[in-house]
Amino acid sequence: MSPSLSEIVLPAVNRDDLAAKMRAFYADADAAIAAYRPICRNRGECCRFATFGHKLYVSSVELVYFVRHARSAWREPGESSDCPCQIDGLCAARPYRPLGCRVFFCDPEAREWQGPEYERRLLELRQIGADFGVDYRYVEWLSAMRELTDAIRSKNRGFDGIDAPSPDMIK
Repeated sequence: MSPSLSEIVLPAVNRDDLAAKMRAFYADADAAIAAYRPICRNRGECCRFATFGHKLYVSSVELVYFVRHARSAWREPGESSDCPCQIDGLCAARPYRPLGCRVFFCDPEAREWQGPEYERRLLELRQIGADFGVDYRYVEWLSAMRELTDAIRSKNRGFDGIDAPSPDMIK
């Protein structure tokens, strides 16, 4: 039987070496994306997934990095399909947001480079996972958030010693 997403993600949250690699990965991706000079025209409307007509997908190593850093601002996905990290029109998880958030722009000129850039970076994420022994999963964002929230509640403790969200912290 293959491990659950929480069994893959939670044990890796404390890995400083993996966090450093992901920080460098995102810095490199952000620089490459900025070089395209994309324009954000929707001001966070894309975070309202159903309204905007799309879903966000993430890899397991992105979830490791997110969980490690988002613990103080953790929000449980509600019944809506809106990203729980969007608060008053702003992203509360901006420094550790997934690649899909970083690469997506509704700017028509971005369509030319978005797909190839995203696919190339996904290969890098897969390799990072392999290098650090984190099984590769590519999952829908809100489903992943729900599963991780359930894992937090069922364990009724933090993630292996770090101040991760406790059940009373989940908003």
